[in-house]
Amino acid sequence: MTGMRIAIISDHRGWEWAGCEDVWFAAASQALERGHKVAVFLCRRNVPEKKLKPLIDLGMELHLPGRSAPLAERARRISWKLGNLIAPLSAPFPAMERFSPDVVLYNAGDAIPHSAVLDLIKRARALRWPFVVVCNNSHLFDPPPTGSHRDAAVELYQNARLVLSPAARAISDVEQMLAARVAKSRVVRNPVGIKDTSPMPMPANSVVRIAHIGRLDYLQKGQDTLLAALGACSFRQEPWQLSLYGDGGDPNHLLRLAGLYGISDRVAVKGYSKDIRGIWAETHLLALPSRFETAPIVMTEAMLCGRPCVVTDVGAMTEWIREPETGFVSPGIHAESFRAALERAWAARSEWAAIGLRAHERAEKLRNTGGGNPVFDALAEVAGETGAPVGQANAALV
Repeated sequence: MTGMRIAIISDHRGWEWAGCEDVWFAAASQALERGHKVAVFLCRRNVPEKKLKPLIDLGMELHLPGRSAPLAERARRISWKLGNLIAPLSAPFPAMERFSPDVVLYNAGDAIPHSAVLDLIKRARALRWPFVVVCNNSHLFDPPPTGSHRDAAVELYQNARLVLSPAARAISDVEQMLAARVAKSRVVRNPVGIKDTSPMPMPANSVVRIAHIGRLDYLQKGQDTLLAALGACSFRQEPWQLSLYGDGGDPNHLLRLAGLYGISDRVAVKGYSKDIRGIWAETHLLALPSRFETAPIVMTEAMLCGRPCVVTDVGAMTEWIREPETGFVSPGIHAESFRAALERAWAARSEWAAIGLRAHERAEKLRNTGGGNPVFDALAEVAGETGAPVGQANAALV
């Protein structure tokens, strides 16, 4: 299909950038390179220039919330009605009508979008065109939504022409949270950020180097669990070093935890690095004790580079990591379970090179290598399907 007009909504409101946004970013890049029109509507004002400016240079429209967004949030603490009156002034969505998309991509940072975001979208009638939902962050920690929040979430998932996710488990988690079936769904693989995906030889140094890669968000990424597990491991006195790559959060808290567990001399917080292959040139093992995920890109990249991974059984982790063939799996998200997985990995360290090569083969088999972008392809499919003429509103959401 030529000349599509694609609107993208990302409801992420916390960090400047989240890994789940690489999904819509890759789809937007391909669309712009093929001559389609793209407008992106974000629910936050703090956005990274290095990410978005290249797309803007290609012709992407960028719409951010108005400056009254923080005022609306503060007003709700006094009067929810007052906050509701101010909120439409801050929404990024009014320009959606002018843009008049053929298809909308809704990138949900959490499996169940926040009620305030769903309310803004409904007020702006931003999903009255055919739309696709990308579902991220598979977990069942939060209580199920109730009342109008549940109704809005069910409406979102059931009126979508297609629901995409990097993890089939994320779809089933949403259905469990909502006690309702979602629309037609499809698993799509996350894009990776490395061009060279060839396996790398294991470092020759005698000190075992372990890495955790991900923003310093302890609730999700579980760096605290990793430190507790390493502090109690049977190989604690063996030669190893842990490097924590990522930004955000409170790195000093991690250093204090390392001191608490008696391993401060073995732990370094190194900040964010985009040199993924540089990390794996000097590192043997990825440790990822996430409490919730879909299918983290850092895991795929580590596997492609030929590194074994120790992960928790969340999201799509066990679709990629099968113990002992391609890595090691902690069935639980607590430190004792992850410690046991680390000890199994340590006992098999003479086999890490072979495990890493099998991990590389597994990742190459699973990831999207067809040269296209499955999210872009899904948008083109929905925009052009016979039952939904381009530009036709979704009557259920008008």
